[in-house]
Parts: sequence; structure tokens; C-alpha cells
Amino acid sequence: MRRLVGGGREGAAKAAGADDGVRQGALRRQVGQWRAQRRIIAAAAILCTSCLGVRHDGRLDCPAVTHPLLARLRDAARQNAIPGAVLQTLTLLLLLGYDRWTPAHDVLEHLLRLKLSWGAAYSFLAGALFAGLLPRLVLRLKGAGGQHFAVELAFAMAFWGWRSVEVDLFYRLQAHWFGAAADWNVVLAKTAVDQLLYSPLWAVSEIALAFEWKEAGFSWRRMRPRLDRDFFATRLPAAMLGNAMVWLPAVVAIYLLPGALQLPVSNLVGSFWVLLMIVLLKRAD
Repeated sequence: MRRLVGGGREGAAKAAGADDGVRQGALRRQVGQWRAQRRIIAAAAILCTSCLGVRHDGRLDCPAVTHPLLARLRDAARQNAIPGAVLQTLTLLLLLGYDRWTPAHDVLEHLLRLKLSWGAAYSFLAGALFAGLLPRLVLRLKGAGGQHFAVELAFAMAFWGWRSVEVDLFYRLQAHWFGAAADWNVVLAKTAVDQLLYSPLWAVSEIALAFEWKEAGFSWRRMRPRLDRDFFATRLPAAMLGNAMVWLPAVVAIYLLPGALQLPVSNLVGSFWVLLMIVLLKRAD
């Protein structure tokens, strides 16, 4: 009898010990989970504060955010936020003015007739004037024209004149592919091809290479070392992001206009855009 009672007590003690072990193991696992969650929350807090520009001891603590590409993309997003909003507002005002305000309608109609009459000559002259000459003259009046003003002005007028002819041909090709109607399915299709294919794969790359050539003193030999990993992995992607932020909503409004009026409005908006980009890049330097 005593053996039975003793055996029962030992069994109960062993069972109680086993229960305590289970509870302690569960408690240790829960503590481990809490610590892991705290580490995740702390890492997320550092990432968020770094993305918002919060610095610790004068430096960003998060290595991912201080990567050159991410830092350049973040700077491009910050620099182009206000210019993009201004540019898109200007485009919207031109669209509404053409539809609702007689003086603006008459001016744009005059540009439309010039475009139809002169063809490619209008495209080149309009690009050279609005995106090449006017921004450089404004910078010259502000005392920021540079030492080689005449050379840079000639380059800007020739380059942006050609770019305007190229954009005109692209708009014509879009109309051939999707039609000239201002229906939303047509407008969205044109916008997708413009912003997802033409701009990143050709237009932005062409502009970036042309300006690298200019900065190298118009020398192909001195330009080649500038096309390094930083150019392709950092500067070019950042330029693509800035272009998309500025032009994505604007081209939607442009494609809602009649086909012959799309280039003149693009030239008007492009004049303001080129000026803003030059000023912003100068400040960044």
C-alpha cells in the first residue's frame, strides 16, 4: 500500500515537473518571438526615419537607403515633385483654355495652322525656340548662362530642334497605330507606349547621352569614361524617374488634344520643363 502511495506521489511529481518544463519552454519561445518582433520593429523604424531624411550623428543609419541609386531616386523624387505639379497644372490650363477660353483657343488654333502649313520645319523651329533658345535666354538674364554661352546655345537649339522633329514623328506613328480619336482607351494606349517604352528606352537615354557629350566638351574620347557604372546604375535610372514624374500626367492631357495640336502644346510645356530641369540640376551641383 505504501509502495502504491509512494509510486503515485512520484508519478504526480514527475507529471508536475513535465508540465513546468512545457510551460517554461512555451514561455521561452514566446519571449524569443517578442524579441524578434522588437528587432523587426526597430529595423522598420530606422528604415522609415531614414527614408524621411532623419539623420543620426549626421549620417543615415540604414545602408539600404544610402545606396547611391536609392539616394539618387529619392533626391529626384523630391526635386521633381514641385516642378511636376507646376508642369501638370500648366498642361491642364492649356487643355481647359483650348476648350473653354476663346483667347487661348485662338492662340492654339494659330499654332495648329502653322504646324499644318510648315510641317517638319515648324517642328524643328518650335523645338529650337521653346526648348532651346528661351530657357537659355532666361538663364542668361539671371546670370547663369555659363562661360561658353554661344556654344551651349547653338547645341541646345540644334538638339531640341531635332528632338521636336522626333517627337512629331512619334506622335504621327502613335496616331497611325491607335487612331486619332480622343477616346480614353486610345489615350491610355498612347500614354502607355509613350511612358513605358519610348521615353525610358529611347528618349531619356538619348537626352542623357547628348548632355554627357556636351559636358565632355563635345569629345567622344572624353565622353567614354563618363559612361561608367554610376551612369547606367544611378544617374540614368534617376533621370527616368524624374521624367516619369513630370510627364506622365502631362502626356495624358496632350493626347486628349487634336493630333496637329499635340506637338505645339508639348513644345510650350517643354520650354518650362527644360528651364526647370536646368535650374534644379544647377542647384543640385
